[in-house]
Amino acid sequence: MNTVDKISLNGNDWKMKEFVGMDWVWRDSVKPNTADVRWWYPATVPGSVMQDLVTNGLIPDPHYECNTRLGEWASARTWVYRKEIFIPEEAKGRRIELCFEGIDYASEIFLNGCSIGTQEGMFIPWRWDVTESLRYGELNLIAVVIEPAPFEQPQVGKTSLVYTHKSRMTYWWDFCPRMVHQGIWQDAYLKITGEAVITDWLIDTCLVSGEEAKVTVQVWTRQARGCAYRLAFGEQQVRGVVGQEDEFICEFTVKNPRLWWCNGQGEAFEHEVWLELYDRLNELSDTRRTKRGIREIAFVPNEGVTDERGRFLLKLNGRTVFINGYNWVPADLFYGAAATEKVAHLIRLAKEAGVNMFRVWGGGLIERDSFYEMCAQAGILVWQEFILSSSGIDNRPSMAERYKQLLGSQAETIIKMKRNHTALAVWCGGNELQYDDGTPVDADNPLVKVMGDAVRRWDPGRKWLPTSPSGGVFLNSFENLEKCPDQLYDVHGPWEHQGLERHYELYNKGTCLLHSEFGVEGMTSARALYRNVAPEHLLPASKDNPVYFHRGAWWNNEPLVQKTFGGNLTDVEQIRLASQYMQYEGLKYAMECSRRRAFHCSGIFPWQFNEPYPNLFCTSALDYYGNPKPVYYGARRVYAPWLVNASFESASLAGKDELKATLFAAGNLPETEKESHGGYMVTAQLWTLEGRLLKEEHYSLGELGAKACQAGTFCWKLEETPHMLALLRLRLKAQGDERVLAENEYLFTLTGDLGEVFRTRESVLKIEKEKGAVRIINAGEIAALFVFLKKEEGEPVYWEDNYLSLLPGEERMVRAEGDLDRVEAEGFNLRRESR
Repeated sequence: MNTVDKISLNGNDWKMKEFVGMDWVWRDSVKPNTADVRWWYPATVPGSVMQDLVTNGLIPDPHYECNTRLGEWASARTWVYRKEIFIPEEAKGRRIELCFEGIDYASEIFLNGCSIGTQEGMFIPWRWDVTESLRYGELNLIAVVIEPAPFEQPQVGKTSLVYTHKSRMTYWWDFCPRMVHQGIWQDAYLKITGEAVITDWLIDTCLVSGEEAKVTVQVWTRQARGCAYRLAFGEQQVRGVVGQEDEFICEFTVKNPRLWWCNGQGEAFEHEVWLELYDRLNELSDTRRTKRGIREIAFVPNEGVTDERGRFLLKLNGRTVFINGYNWVPADLFYGAAATEKVAHLIRLAKEAGVNMFRVWGGGLIERDSFYEMCAQAGILVWQEFILSSSGIDNRPSMAERYKQLLGSQAETIIKMKRNHTALAVWCGGNELQYDDGTPVDADNPLVKVMGDAVRRWDPGRKWLPTSPSGGVFLNSFENLEKCPDQLYDVHGPWEHQGLERHYELYNKGTCLLHSEFGVEGMTSARALYRNVAPEHLLPASKDNPVYFHRGAWWNNEPLVQKTFGGNLTDVEQIRLASQYMQYEGLKYAMECSRRRAFHCSGIFPWQFNEPYPNLFCTSALDYYGNPKPVYYGARRVYAPWLVNASFESASLAGKDELKATLFAAGNLPETEKESHGGYMVTAQLWTLEGRLLKEEHYSLGELGAKACQAGTFCWKLEETPHMLALLRLRLKAQGDERVLAENEYLFTLTGDLGEVFRTRESVLKIEKEKGAVRIINAGEIAALFVFLKKEEGEPVYWEDNYLSLLPGEERMVRAEGDLDRVEAEGFNLRRESR
């Protein structure tokens, strides 16, 4: 056995059993030779009580219809988890700690039948020296008694009554049914060290100039006075001896540093950092290892803003960067059982979509370390909220002294655990915390002040926000845009499509400096729908259906979908495709409006990237299984290296004399990656569905940067358009180069609704699969509208592009990574042929 080691306790070899009250005490269930031998079931750590119940068939599939109701009882039970572990004789003489990185929510821990401590708080690691309690050369029994979940507020309740620092999402939220989480949800292990141990370290990087960086590493130890250490940052190493204070500081100067950049701005490079601490006999006693990028993050006032409350403009290594954000929620309702592979898949999709910052929402989690590490590797910064959220009835945090003490203590622990992550950029007090008049809480709120003080003390270099939104006013609304347009600093909302007229009007009027939460609702994928709903319950797809009401009622906008598409949708597939189009176009246009205002507007965070449960309607860009919905590709177009888009009054041209669209282009690439061109060209084309080109215009532009440049105005008299639908296509190219840098398209209706997409003739689509690509060909005589390539079973396919319209006779080659054998296509008016 190594002198410094870790014996993992993770795995599926645990046993679990339910108890009412303290029946486990009566039965000696935590003791090695207990007579309580019946009804123990296999369990997994890290994991979730609920997931273990599902795996063992003790509750039905919670993803099917309304089955979550059949598992709600579990959180009222006490759960005992047990595992036997053999400790070899050679471990004697070393210091051994039993470590649980996260238990949700409160528990008592036993070793060989004896209580060794209690724990409370799902984000607070628990550790205990068990050196003298272990039996060497024998099996040892570890038991964890998980208490019933605490009573807590669901989404609709009172924030003033919240008294725990626990994820509230599983108590019921608009995108998450009630299945309150319990379990050993993070790693468990035995840590073997010598007597001298490392208790904490802080790694700080600072750019002195473009050619030099300073790295400072501060280390805290215990029982290490006079002990030697070795510390490395990248290729540099230092040696020393711990002084009388059981702590030390080392500094490194890095010449011509290889910097860490966020996604789209350069390489997300991190340096290896490791520390070895030796005992007085010069044997290795303890170690730590991590990665850290050299980067400098600052938030400065947005352009045209003098108020200090308007400091949201990101400066990364001195470069101004528009925040291509997205809101992140836990990857699973049973977050303890969320597979690392699933989280990695979601983060990869975010990276490929151009996302450079996640806002980790305050109703969810302080995530596992692996999440922040994967974000850093992907170049995605993290805005981390403490787990506090609004509740509807009141949204003001509790003033109870005990709660302030709890949050202050836990904030210190959490900050120290996460502050060395390269990706971490922002700390925030919580989600939508408000005073009684509806204004966001400020730094003077007593509870928020406790957390803010902890950030300023333990991580002063990072930005601190009292809540999100942080104001001036709370909501992005017509009323606020009319009354106080200059007070929309950091705002939220709306989360719903506003209709064919008002949606465009609202976002065209936008003035906010930062839009940290807003969205558009849409129906789920075919896979999630048909897998989890019985055929006889697919209709009606409205709140009048109890299955739909249970699974995302807040986001079920079926009446608006019907109105937008003419009111005659009787097929669930028509409703699903129509709803997804509204989500795609609605969110894409909202994002484009804010992106055009860079850098007065410094960033946008659509709600939400992922979902923890397979809802039937939701604002998420992906379904529960990690399959992108069409809206994902809309956001991806806005966050692409190059973008071209249009501003117009409405997608409905009914009652208007002309189609008038103002055209814009911009680039998200850093200057170092742009090729030298003699300017750029925007091409705008207006097409009928039959493939008739009504008008084509070209607009020349000079150099393009992150700020949007207006290319010109495209106009078309509607009296010249004897068609119900028209497709406006935009393309951006460099002058003298035929490569398309960016493209976009908008569907317009002359009738006041979009129902014609289902009444028009069918288009014949051919799919030809090639190595690493799919060729799609419109072999029909009518446009194939918004073709969506998908593979809903098996390993995922990562598409370079998707959700495209093809004119008659047009073909597109779409590159992809993954197994293309079972690729399919769907669209408004498709008749598909494959070969």
